[in-house]
Amino acid sequence: MAPATFSAGEIIALIFVAIGVIFMLISSIGILRLPDVYSRMHAAGKSTTVGVSFVLLGAGVYFWEQHLFARMVLLIILIFATSPISTSAMARAVYRTSAMRQVHLKHDEIKGETP
Repeated sequence: MAPATFSAGEIIALIFVAIGVIFMLISSIGILRLPDVYSRMHAAGKSTTVGVSFVLLGAGVYFWEQHLFARMVLLIILIFATSPISTSAMARAVYRTSAMRQVHLKHDEIKGETP
């Protein structure tokens, strides 16, 4: 049986996907271990965005011949554009419906705003 050989593109794709999986693993540990919903959303929003971006980059490199790299870059741009907006909207919804903001917040910028 011949040993498996990988091309340079497959190795690069594997490295990108491995980095993405590590970021998502760190994010999932943060979601489980952090104390409050704001910290959990921070962990989920930041590192999952980077993790998914690396996985998409790896997929784009792996499927280079099918010209999917440009599509993956477009998806990464869309994720980076929409993820902060959705995380901010979820944090605002939690703030408006939760009573724990008095305990955990040191500076409250949303307090004077109308709903």
